Amino acid sequence: MLRFLRSLLLLIMLAPALLAESPQPSGQLAFLRSQDQEKIASLQTLSAEFKPADGRGPSIWLIGVAHIGTPEYYTALQKRLDAQSTVLFEGVDGKRFTQEAKPDTQNGLQGKLATALGLVFQLDAINYRRPNFVSCDLTMAGLEKAIANQNAKPPATESSPDGKPAPGEPEKRRGPALPAKVDNATFDTLMQAIRGEGDIGRKLNGMIGIMGSTPAMRETMKLTFIETFAQAGDLLNAAKAASPEIRDLFEVLLTERNENVIRQLQARLPQLGPSDTIAVFYGAAHMDQIMERLTTELHYTSGVQVWDTAFTADTTQSMMAPAQIKAMVQMMRGQLQNAQAGKGGGLESLLGLPAPDGAAEKAAPVGK
Repeated sequence: MLRFLRSLLLLIMLAPALLAESPQPSGQLAFLRSQDQEKIASLQTLSAEFKPADGRGPSIWLIGVAHIGTPEYYTALQKRLDAQSTVLFEGVDGKRFTQEAKPDTQNGLQGKLATALGLVFQLDAINYRRPNFVSCDLTMAGLEKAIANQNAKPPATESSPDGKPAPGEPEKRRGPALPAKVDNATFDTLMQAIRGEGDIGRKLNGMIGIMGSTPAMRETMKLTFIETFAQAGDLLNAAKAASPEIRDLFEVLLTERNENVIRQLQARLPQLGPSDTIAVFYGAAHMDQIMERLTTELHYTSGVQVWDTAFTADTTQSMMAPAQIKAMVQMMRGQLQNAQAGKGGGLESLLGLPAPDGAAEKAAPVGK
């Protein structure tokens, strides 16, 4: 069961529509936190206002979101979003959210997970058909192009994951190149899993069903997710270190998409006045990097902060004590940290799942 739980937790964090970043050295994410109070654990996300340092121009709200939560959580976020002049929202090919009826999410991993835990999925809860909502993400074609461009870059090195020499390290002392393994097949595999399709999706669907089988199991799993998200930065750092494939995929799923947000902000800010407001509505884990660029490049300063509770777990109803769950998540982190960089194989291996038939022949690095 631990293997499948590790698979599901890592896949949820790897999903481009869920958690996808860990820029803080400490492993803590600025827009996501867990709280414990009177035997109730909670997962909370941050909405933060930023104002231009020179006093000219609109306020910018970074509204981080968890992609599963209670109806009350999304009602509070919807009210905040509706109060903004413009909302730049996340979602690959997201323009369809403003033009069509709500997408069918029943068969997807995230929708099934929300149902199993007695929660709701973001796409089912938020009304995107608002006049102030503007798609601010890449198209699927744009993502595929970005992945192809990333795969064409020179491979990174052991001494520096971003391909640059470590500070103070001479060029000649850099370690041997690690293969750049990300390609569109890897991305397609990930997206199939999120949709509940393919080998990985089918293997995890059964596990999700077990999560909601009893009230005690449901509270146990919610508590596990809260603890996992509390350690999300460390887990994702370990996953990227264990797999060049995942490291390079993150470069696209995170950095390229965040770059698109900054471009749209730069284009819209001159058209708005001090009385206007603009919100960036993205997964909470995207916000650290966006916040850094907002303050350093666009010269904004922090203002009001509001924390919202996405969901809670009753620790007295859990089948496992909080300390046991914390230890289990730390064990998963240790398994990833102990994996030898570049030896983790494909996505199935990283998630702790058996490789599909024929995968052994495809294990050679992809690259040019």
